[in-house]
Amino acid sequence: MFYAEAPRDGRAVFIMPWRDGQTLVGTTERSYQGDPAAVAPTPDDIAYLLDTVRHYFPAYARREPSEAFAGLRVLPRADSAAFGRSRDTRLHSTHSQRVVSIYGGKLTAYRATAARVIEMLRAVLPSRTRRARTEALRIEGEIETQQSV
Repeated sequence: MFYAEAPRDGRAVFIMPWRDGQTLVGTTERSYQGDPAAVAPTPDDIAYLLDTVRHYFPAYARREPSEAFAGLRVLPRADSAAFGRSRDTRLHSTHSQRVVSIYGGKLTAYRATAARVIEMLRAVLPSRTRRARTEALRIEGEIETQQSV
């Protein structure tokens, strides 16, 4: 995985191997309001990422993306502007209903977030013997194991 700072504004961009010899480039972040089913990268989002890739890898100057996708991340409500809010993962649990809501966070912290969720629900989950050290398991396509607790 290659971490880059976008030349336009210094924001983080990740460039990493993807399926079938492709390259995954992301991420941008912008405020979105509307139907979650309609979220999609804008032409500006795509141009921003392409500019960053071409800055660091000039050989990609004429390549165009084969596909693009977008997702939504729900951030906790706050008085500050969206881009000034914390990106910390916040968990809320109702143990009696065995429901955990996750707000904020980053995709790269998925393992640590999953471990926190299991710890929150441990009291209502059946007791089991641990079968794997999941924090050390390599996931296919993963460059390196990322941990944060």
